[in-house]
Amino acid sequence: MSGPGGRVSRLASRLRIGEKVGLGFGLVILIFLGVILHDQLALARLSADYERLHGVYGARQSYAFGIERRLGAIRAAQSEFLATRDLDAVAEVGREAGALEVEAAGLARLDETSQRAATEIRTLVADYLSSFEEVVEAWRINGLDENSGLQGAFRRTAHELEALAGSGEQATGLEIAILQLRRREKDYLLRGDETYVAMVDEILTETAERVAQAPIAEREREALTDRLAAYGRDFHSLVEQDRRIEGLADAMEVAAGRITPLVEANLVEASRLMATMTDEIARNAAARARINLLIALGATLLGAVFAVMITARIVRPVRKIAGLLDRMTTETPRERIPTVPGARDEIDAMAASLNVLADHKSTFVGWWRSAMREAVALRDLHAASEASECARAATELRSAVDARLACILAVRDGIEHNIDSVRDLVEHLPQSATTLSAGDVRRLKEAAVGLSALSKILQAESLHRSPPQACPASEEAH
Repeated sequence: MSGPGGRVSRLASRLRIGEKVGLGFGLVILIFLGVILHDQLALARLSADYERLHGVYGARQSYAFGIERRLGAIRAAQSEFLATRDLDAVAEVGREAGALEVEAAGLARLDETSQRAATEIRTLVADYLSSFEEVVEAWRINGLDENSGLQGAFRRTAHELEALAGSGEQATGLEIAILQLRRREKDYLLRGDETYVAMVDEILTETAERVAQAPIAEREREALTDRLAAYGRDFHSLVEQDRRIEGLADAMEVAAGRITPLVEANLVEASRLMATMTDEIARNAAARARINLLIALGATLLGAVFAVMITARIVRPVRKIAGLLDRMTTETPRERIPTVPGARDEIDAMAASLNVLADHKSTFVGWWRSAMREAVALRDLHAASEASECARAATELRSAVDARLACILAVRDGIEHNIDSVRDLVEHLPQSATTLSAGDVRRLKEAAVGLSALSKILQAESLHRSPPQACPASEEAH
């Protein structure tokens, strides 16, 4: 045998039936173990995708929510400070800013994109906090309440002015002007409208002129003039500080306005990436499920092919053996089952034994037929009464003897071949790591001697036996 099929057959003949079955089951098990391993790897990849989803994109979304929440708390505390001038709100802004810094630091650890976003958010938050601190400091200067800062100094000046304007009967006319002045001042402080600043300046000018014309002592006039000048100076300082606070507040709002869109954009981007990654994982999972199904079907088909191949290699020779045995019951078939020399397969051994049995039957049938032909020819030779019948019987007898001789020689050749094989086996037994016992070796040697003796006897019989050359009728005639 040659080619891939022949090599496979030779390899299969080296294995016993149990080994073939075990190899088949082993191959099927390996196939399904491969399928299981592939499924586990697919599950591991899916788990890694989900871990990446929650570890990067989910965390990015969570940090974005946290930053947005902290920024909202900072803006709320800032609004509360601007409305109440409460320093607890300033402390709240500091606490929320620290918490926002922690969220931004966590965002920066995720990936390069998140790190850039976190760095930009930190920069903008730092600018915002710097503006807020300037606003707080400006309000400290302006006065966190009406008794502190510029407001406190202005209030004390206004009270002194009221006291001076209300002292003495001569200053009674100034008291109304001072009351109008304080009213416009309070309108400005409540509404923040700079229209009232011009009104205050106008009333101050009129009041100063009235003081200059008032019939009061020079010392009182100087005191009123100084207080009016101090009032105007403190009022304008307060106005300027309000303007500065307004500018700082606008800058703070601009900084906050730059942070909010960035945080919201980062949150939107995180949500989008989260949704995109979720869809991608779902698609990959569906694709892997289809691939796993195809692999499972392929593995099942491959296992079935291996099972069929191994079963066919076991069943096919068995079927041939059964067919040959069936034909041997009614005929003497010429075909033989192919075998592989040196095979360990039990089926191959059965086929070799059956071939030997078929050969023996064929030899026996040939021997028996030639013997029957010889007996019939010998009978016809002795019964022949004419020369032609005698010659025909002699020819038939000679042909039968030749056929019998051919059978004997074929048997002898087979025995000689077996003798050579046995001798070769016996000669090589001492040199090989054999498992045969000494009794087995002795029996092999005795079988070789017996076969050799039988071969010599058959050879002697084939050389000395010859058919009769004359018929009885001829001898009687002589």
